[in-house]
Amino acid sequence: MNQWLLWSRFAAINLFGVAGLVLAWINGWIAVIIETDTSYICTMIFALFLVGMAATAWRIEKLTSELDCIERGEGGRLDHYRQALSGVGGSATRSLELRLFGRIAFIRQISNALVMLGLIGTVVGFVMALEGVSASGAGDASSIGGMVGNMIKGMGVALYTTLVGSVLNLWLGANFQILVTGTANLAAALIDRVGHDGPGDGAARVTPAAATIGRGPLASGEAAHV
Repeated sequence: MNQWLLWSRFAAINLFGVAGLVLAWINGWIAVIIETDTSYICTMIFALFLVGMAATAWRIEKLTSELDCIERGEGGRLDHYRQALSGVGGSATRSLELRLFGRIAFIRQISNALVMLGLIGTVVGFVMALEGVSASGAGDASSIGGMVGNMIKGMGVALYTTLVGSVLNLWLGANFQILVTGTANLAAALIDRVGHDGPGDGAARVTPAAATIGRGPLASGEAAHV
């Protein structure tokens, strides 16, 4: 159930995004962007966006697999982590959440990088626009046409890179929110199982076992590979 829920949200958002992409292609907007962007920054932004989307799909698959294991009562890859939490106490649940959310933080960084590349493209476009402008040529009627052409070309790069970076940032950010929801559900499910499998009083105190976190299952590399 969890698997289909997350994947259905992922599919719905991206079908909407692909529909917008197809509409832009039919109207010739994408062709104009490709032709205008001589700096190829828009191409770089789109390539990075595809990397972020692939990483998001991969993390959703990992999360849904673990959620379904918990729902079926199976151990899953984090089961020994859960068992360790029941012996350590409530302080380790925070560590669990940090580990889980740390595994998806790089996707947010990719999303932010799309906007930053768009802003870099804006600067590059303005540099290109001003490259052929000179005070001496402003009074020469024969050179004005070339200067205006360079300015239009540079402004096209500046505007289109900003547009592409912003739109793809929103698209990837929407997918990232689905991933955040799945990660929160996984953390809650694991902690809930700790409450059922752990001591009856559900104490959140730190037991002496906390002193061995650095050497025990909580510090193992495998435990964090959700």
